[in-house]
Amino acid sequence: MVQKTVDVLNYLSCHPKGTSLSSIARDLQYPKTTVHDILKTLLVNDFVQYKKPAKKTYCVGAQLYTIGIGYLESSSLFPTAKPYLILLADKYEKTTFLAKRHNDRVICVYKYASLHAKAPTGNIGDRKQMHSTAIGKCYLAFDPDAFSLIETIDLPAFTQYTITDRDSLKAHIEDLRKLGYSWEQRESHLKMACLAAPIFKRGVMIGTISMTGWYREDEDFAAQGNEIAQLAKLITAQMEQNES
Repeated sequence: MVQKTVDVLNYLSCHPKGTSLSSIARDLQYPKTTVHDILKTLLVNDFVQYKKPAKKTYCVGAQLYTIGIGYLESSSLFPTAKPYLILLADKYEKTTFLAKRHNDRVICVYKYASLHAKAPTGNIGDRKQMHSTAIGKCYLAFDPDAFSLIETIDLPAFTQYTITDRDSLKAHIEDLRKLGYSWEQRESHLKMACLAAPIFKRGVMIGTISMTGWYREDEDFAAQGNEIAQLAKLITAQMEQNES
């Protein structure tokens, strides 16, 4: 039953707009009575809540957010990276993120928006595609275990600029490795651009930092990319120093 509960929570985390008991039972291939009992317990403990009470659609509850905050505070990555992400966002009047990989997606676990940031961006908990986002391509470029995902993940086109050919994506990833950072320009949203760089711990990639804002042709994207790459190296070095 514990594994089934975990499966239900994972399923709900992929459906932020809410979903029904029938859909959960059908997609997970569990009996409706089993799913009903799980949801009932999760509702009482605030791990799940009704998205639309009248229709009885479910989504994750506030208790999971509390647990997530506890995870962030226990990780050396979050307290080390946070002040730098705030400074970077305020400098460029944009929004910065901290993200981690989960299977074939990347999840945003921290977000800071400058008071002067004008572009709409994603939210904490959003799951992002690997091939069309800077944070996803960062993992493909700098995490050796992630590169093989290019052969298996879907490559849907979100705009005319999205890379949907596997060979072209591989060549693009090789270029990003040489740069030391990743980027996207209008690949997941026609008006948006993003830069990302990898964070390592003992030689293993554990996350990305990124900066997102409106796409502008006159912006010095290379200079900002080099800056975020150097910032990622500084965060990596500071974490190692703090743990030594």
